[in-house]
Amino acid sequence: MTDGKLLEPLRDTPLPPSGVDLHRAVRDGRRRIRHRRIAASATAGLAVVALVATAPTLLDPRDRPAPPPVAALPTATAAPTAAAPLPDRAPTAFDPARQYADLGWLPAGLTDRTVVTGPTRLTMYAASPPQVVGEGMRLMLRMVPRGHDIALADDDFFDRPAGSVGTAGLTAAEPVAGRPAWWNSLPVVGRGAALRWQYAPGAWAEVGLINVPDGTDPQALVRRIALDIRYAVDRPVRLPVAFRTLPSALKPMSFQVTTRSGGGWDARLAYGAGKRTKYGDWPLTVQLMPRTSEKGDGSVLADPDSTLDGHPARRRTSGAGGASLQVYNAQGLYLELTANDGATLRALGGDLDELFRGAVLRPKVADWR
Repeated sequence: MTDGKLLEPLRDTPLPPSGVDLHRAVRDGRRRIRHRRIAASATAGLAVVALVATAPTLLDPRDRPAPPPVAALPTATAAPTAAAPLPDRAPTAFDPARQYADLGWLPAGLTDRTVVTGPTRLTMYAASPPQVVGEGMRLMLRMVPRGHDIALADDDFFDRPAGSVGTAGLTAAEPVAGRPAWWNSLPVVGRGAALRWQYAPGAWAEVGLINVPDGTDPQALVRRIALDIRYAVDRPVRLPVAFRTLPSALKPMSFQVTTRSGGGWDARLAYGAGKRTKYGDWPLTVQLMPRTSEKGDGSVLADPDSTLDGHPARRRTSGAGGASLQVYNAQGLYLELTANDGATLRALGGDLDELFRGAVLRPKVADWR
């Protein structure tokens, strides 16, 4: 497994767990690649496409002081003197609209952040922007609620039923705040390490880190990060949009929000009632990113062919009875709204125009809520 597979969730099609329909896996992979390319084409100054997946989460830098540089981490003293408190109990499901946990201490330079939420998994990424694909230190935190396990090597779809994950590739580690812990060697390539631990009874977390600078012990650094994870922070995932006309049956199912040190960002939001369509999509998906162009990009984004309230737009139908709406340069943003089946489209009134008209857009990260 490559380091990109471990820490860049949109870079490649994820390996599906046993039993997943091949058509769904191919469709999901194409959808991820499209999202990545759209974001890359819309973000000025990106050095490489791979940065789309390893950019920052929705964390205001004012929330905590700047971390000390990696060079200040002698190997023997890389761990804090006391671990952050661990919860006595974890939820049986996460609320996708809220961020259950947060990264605490991090080495300097991990400025690009991504948070991905879902009912049975939470993922956070932090990376130093590389100049070349594969360079730069990268971190991934994976968490599952109570009653689930973390697959040893998969990344995006890593949540598993409790007791279904074996122990191959795991070696015993010093407990984390008194809780059982193991080193996971399967997903690690190059200078890196991955540590998993039971953060609450029946609930697991894992921190993986790659491309650790020479002169720093990867395991000591990973353990230092793991001991400072913050649990049960339970704050809303801050978003660049709010929908005033969203039907009550369409609940948040997954949020993926990226911010970058250079000011770029993109968001992918999914809504439904807990059940995916037959092709593996959530019923309603929304993509947003800063983009002032009122044309396509000649490759991934096609040119608009109509207008909506004065904005260039493009509408399409799908074979499943759904539809998509692309809106260009709405307050400096590109939006793509997709009803992935006919039932969802009907619930939205037969088209996506009113959903767009009811959207409150927040182009500035400082205004997100």
